[in-house]
Amino acid sequence: MVETLKDIIIAGLGVSGSTLAYTLSSKGFKITAYDPIKKYDKACGEQITGTENTIGLIKKSDSIITIPNFFSIYVNNKESSTIDFGGSSPWYIVNKSRFVQYLREASISNGVEVIYNNWKGEKGSITVDARGPFSGSLKNKILVKRYILKTEWDPNHVILDFRPNEGGLYWIFPADNDGKLVNMGGGFVNLWNDEILSKSIMEYAKLNLKDFEIKDVKAAPLDVFSQYKSYSDNVFYVGEAAGLVLAISGEGNRPAIESSYALSNAIAKYGLEVNNVKNYYLKLSKKIINDSTLSRKLFMFTYKYRKSIDMVEVLNNIPKWFWYKYLSVNLELNDLIKLGLNLNFISSVIKGIKY
Repeated sequence: MVETLKDIIIAGLGVSGSTLAYTLSSKGFKITAYDPIKKYDKACGEQITGTENTIGLIKKSDSIITIPNFFSIYVNNKESSTIDFGGSSPWYIVNKSRFVQYLREASISNGVEVIYNNWKGEKGSITVDARGPFSGSLKNKILVKRYILKTEWDPNHVILDFRPNEGGLYWIFPADNDGKLVNMGGGFVNLWNDEILSKSIMEYAKLNLKDFEIKDVKAAPLDVFSQYKSYSDNVFYVGEAAGLVLAISGEGNRPAIESSYALSNAIAKYGLEVNNVKNYYLKLSKKIINDSTLSRKLFMFTYKYRKSIDMVEVLNNIPKWFWYKYLSVNLELNDLIKLGLNLNFISSVIKGIKY
């Protein structure tokens, strides 16, 4: 092992915290990490979008379950568009517990000291808040719930069913590579009643699946409204703690990993020079910040104006290229401008205005 450097404290060893602990400890930094749970138990979120960093980690951890290529975009349970990636899918379905546990164990092997307790504000030379959805206020969060169901399903197929009037979506994607298990769930703004949410997901399952059996259930809050913050009161933030969640789809894994890599590289370059680390962290995080901010703005736009514009009509007229870029997580501001110049889309907005 390389020479250890100065102390770093990481609060939380979920996806972002364990990624940060792993990457920094591999570079020789001395780290103390806090997490109350000894064996990681995923809340939900078994999908990771493929990038150089994410693919590298999921391959190292041998956590890939399957890689679906065919996507159906639904709006209110009616197919609106289909995308076939033909073997080059950006979506990886993973065993999240195995993924995080691998990173934790590798970090411990690299010398990370793990204190199995809640972080109570302890500070190091550099302190990082990497805590997940169960920390902090519920103010800016929604409740999401997912079921693992035994049924018959094409392991190459994903359904994303957007519900603009409810401010959320249902999803169905494979949970194995044999066509016997699916991951199905949903989450909606202002729906915090677990009984009502569970009932709606089960009704959706009855509409879209053959006979099914519930094998596992998990629920968690998801922060889709908090603004991004990288540093505050002598603490750095990564992942969901930093407000980095893709609000449209609810994905938090890729933002967690990418922000942790960005902070790790900033610390590796500047050590304990906090101001330099702050500036470089922001520079390296530019893409994931833009992705998260754009996703949040699109989500808030569709939800805010749902009463004055028929968002079902609007979503049904989004061109296929837009969905392709959305699924690939390559949407940029220029794409919104291009969409705004699309005559069919403009017509759908005008047609959907409620007088």
